[in-house]
Amino acid sequence: MGLTQTKLHFAIIRGTMEGEWIHAIRRAEKAPYEATIANPYGDYPLHLACYSGVAPPELIRALIDAYPDALIKENKKGRDPLELAAKNYSFTDPNRAQVLALLRWHRPGSSNNASTAVTQQHSSDLICNSNNMFCDSPPEHMYSCSAQCVVCLEEVATIAMKPCGHICLCLGCVPTTMRKGLCPVDRCEVRELYQLQGDQINIHMSMCGSDLPQNVPVENFS
Repeated sequence: MGLTQTKLHFAIIRGTMEGEWIHAIRRAEKAPYEATIANPYGDYPLHLACYSGVAPPELIRALIDAYPDALIKENKKGRDPLELAAKNYSFTDPNRAQVLALLRWHRPGSSNNASTAVTQQHSSDLICNSNNMFCDSPPEHMYSCSAQCVVCLEEVATIAMKPCGHICLCLGCVPTTMRKGLCPVDRCEVRELYQLQGDQINIHMSMCGSDLPQNVPVENFS
């Protein structure tokens, strides 16, 4: 397949065929520079892992840590890793949501220092970038599950999952909870988040039979 097929490429191919991924993970950690090399088809190791449809989140995370810019690279067919993973990971695969969460929410920004910032922050900690994690339009239907965040049970829940529409998280619990890309209420895949605005918070609180705490001004969420 060409001279630019690295040992990391072959380790991922081996993992796909044999179901054993430890060699690929170790190779990505031992020789991270190989993650920066594309094969003749324009596929970086991250692309191959996403092609497989079975690579574990640990490998996806290791490849992102090694070369975060691969997230926005398209191969010669014009496909990036997120598109490949969304197509090839089965909806019944327990790793699908977590893999897609890593690919969606670790994309380098447009600044020159974005890649470095992603590399320095371990990819188990999601980057809450409003440009790709939060959307401007609410879910088609929203459901007031709890006045308080279902994770910390302290802060006001102002974050709705999309597409399921459950209002169940506070902003502070988003990075930890969204590591697996699943709604904490119904465990469905989360594609985007929506932050309640202005009167939407008052309506949500009234639906839950609660009043907005005095120490949480509405303007903080508008």
